[in-house]
Amino acid sequence: VRTNGIYFIMATLAFGQMIWTLTFRSSVLGGDNGIGQITRFAFTQTGQSFALYALGVMGLAVALVAALLRSPLGRALEAAHHNPRRAAAIGRPVGRVRAINFAASSAIAGVAGVLAGQHLQFVSPAIMTWTASGEALVVLILGGIGTLAGPVIGAAVFVGMKHWAAGWTDHWHLPLGMLLIAVVLAGGRGIFGQIETWLNRDA
Repeated sequence: VRTNGIYFIMATLAFGQMIWTLTFRSSVLGGDNGIGQITRFAFTQTGQSFALYALGVMGLAVALVAALLRSPLGRALEAAHHNPRRAAAIGRPVGRVRAINFAASSAIAGVAGVLAGQHLQFVSPAIMTWTASGEALVVLILGGIGTLAGPVIGAAVFVGMKHWAAGWTDHWHLPLGMLLIAVVLAGGRGIFGQIETWLNRDA
């Protein structure tokens, strides 16, 4: 809770690796074989019904986050993100706000993990490696950090490019990496952030 910046990132990665090691060696959780035969809900047995179910859950999550951002807690989150010193100066408990933000985002990631497990009907320790966190970071950078629609757009672009590039080359990371570099060189605002900048400029 008391770490910031690169120290927070390193601590998060360290705890992630410890959990991965625990899961990898746990016979109760299937070890390196993972957990299979995960059942879906009765109304999500077909691919189309599960896709609609996943979209519905995502829409609900986005609506809840939008409501949270409009609340006093959401304003405190934005203040702690943009200028933590000023937020602390006006009496905002920055540490507590960041802890709540971390817990809320972890809960949303947990819901995504449940959906992934139901989609594949299998859970492997591989989804807890540091590269999975790296993919989430790529999604945020592509879509636009600090925006609500950015992660949704970034995830759609990431998955779309991954499947498109994997159809003609095993090195699908290359075009994705080139796009990521282009986004960063364009100002680091992400796809949604760049679109917002163009619309505000035209207005």
